[in-house]
Amino acid sequence: MTERILLIFFVFFLSYRGTSQDFSAEIRADKLTIDGKARDGISTSFDFPAREVERGWWRYSREFGRPLNMRGYYKVTIPSEVNSGNVDITLLSKTLSSKTGCKFFLVLDQEHVPVTKVAAYNAQIKTILQDFKKTYYIDELGETLEKAEKKAASASKKVSKSDGNGKEKALAELTGYQKQIEAIKNQLKIIYQAY
Repeated sequence: MTERILLIFFVFFLSYRGTSQDFSAEIRADKLTIDGKARDGISTSFDFPAREVERGWWRYSREFGRPLNMRGYYKVTIPSEVNSGNVDITLLSKTLSSKTGCKFFLVLDQEHVPVTKVAAYNAQIKTILQDFKKTYYIDELGETLEKAEKKAASASKKVSKSDGNGKEKALAELTGYQKQIEAIKNQLKIIYQAY
């Protein structure tokens, strides 16, 4: 009887773990002080630790700019050749820990940007943040899906090799992994359709 209770708990635990990272498409206007100045930018929440999101931003921003860790915030310079303009653009970002993960703040450093271009650049920054968030969640869930599929394959082998009570346990384990895989795939569909 105790084994059945543990087995049921295990199945529910697997199902919960597969959907624990909830994706929220919300991006909101926000204000934050960076480098001694109050800045109007945008922010979004992640269900991941701040350090992991910072590393993800570093990898992501290296594809189009030069990130620099300013100890407390990141400064990403996008060369004028990349942004189809005649000035380099600088983005400032800061990741703040929260109880459920972190908040990621992104803003255009308007110091060397002509006033007439600010609105257009802010629209592009929102697109960058949306793409970063989507990419980050897809990568993370892709890794989780891969691990779950490997565990399901292993559980499937156990089912074919065992019999009796052992087979019942292996089937319950396999069912738990299948539910986890399905939940991850549903989450990925939601993320791909966002924005």
